[in-house]
Amino acid sequence: MKFNNFYGKFLLFFIIIAFLSESKAQEVKFSGYGSVGYRFYNRNILNGYNQESYYEGKIQADIKYNKKIEGQIDLRGNSIDNSFKLREVTVKFDYWDYLKIKLGHIKKPFGTEQMVNEEDLYTVERSNVHENLSEMGYGGRAVSLMAYYKFNEKRENFPYSYYISLFHNNNLYKGVVGKFVYHTTWLNFSANYEYQQKGGDNSLTTQGFGGGIELDKSGFYTAAEVFYVQDPLEGSLRKLRGENEKVYSLGAKFLTAYSIIFDGEIVKALEPVLLVSYFVPDNAISENHVIQSLIGMNIYFHKKVKFRINGDLRLTKNQFNDDYSTKESRAIVELQMSF
Repeated sequence: MKFNNFYGKFLLFFIIIAFLSESKAQEVKFSGYGSVGYRFYNRNILNGYNQESYYEGKIQADIKYNKKIEGQIDLRGNSIDNSFKLREVTVKFDYWDYLKIKLGHIKKPFGTEQMVNEEDLYTVERSNVHENLSEMGYGGRAVSLMAYYKFNEKRENFPYSYYISLFHNNNLYKGVVGKFVYHTTWLNFSANYEYQQKGGDNSLTTQGFGGGIELDKSGFYTAAEVFYVQDPLEGSLRKLRGENEKVYSLGAKFLTAYSIIFDGEIVKALEPVLLVSYFVPDNAISENHVIQSLIGMNIYFHKKVKFRINGDLRLTKNQFNDDYSTKESRAIVELQMSF
């Protein structure tokens, strides 16, 4: 039986969850979010509409079978294709103090932003740097086997987090990605590495590096990251043309946000946000680059209900023009509720 429509997939999800609830699972918890918004783009109408209203949502079930085994099912829906898609299926095993195992369709642990759920981002959309890295395979999700440990303040003698993941996807890519974090009282220092190999007739091996610093204290958050990665997409095209396939991209981003608590009858908090990023697709041609400057405000009516405003200016430069283009800049307003 095929479920090719929105309602069919929605029904199928709840049939699965109802089965899990009646099974021997110790506990099933639901979470997710729903949002509705409007985007205005500065772009040529030939490349797509310059404005759109949208809605999207997520339903997640966390299943606890016992103290050592947990599972997760995550579905997403949006107004683009008006359907639900299975986004994540994972099983976690917790048998050792400093080592956990996760198996499933999960995020690649490359970069701080990649580890944050979409509904928990300070901005409506991910940064331009993250979007480009994900297109190259340094981000997104893949079927993976991950060994990891997340820092626990109760274990101060081990101030580290680590994530090491073996992955494979249906685009003929496989490899390993790792993230290591050192935690101090005020700051976190991170390092990232990913090795990926593309099979098939046009095989290619690439790798990427990253590092960052992060501070999250008393309502103030700031983070800076730098990435240097080999582009497998452009590299494959150049290899077909008999050119040097080693194309390196450079990216950097800085984000800061501060929560101002009002606890008023209507507005509970304001959260101004600033994001700046810089991306060079080919480091050998630095004249081609994109500078992103985003100013935003999150208005909280409740800790789980917020209104978000983003003004995202993107300045694009190429080697054949001295002027910057503002194409693909955007303004976004969104109302989000989570549960």
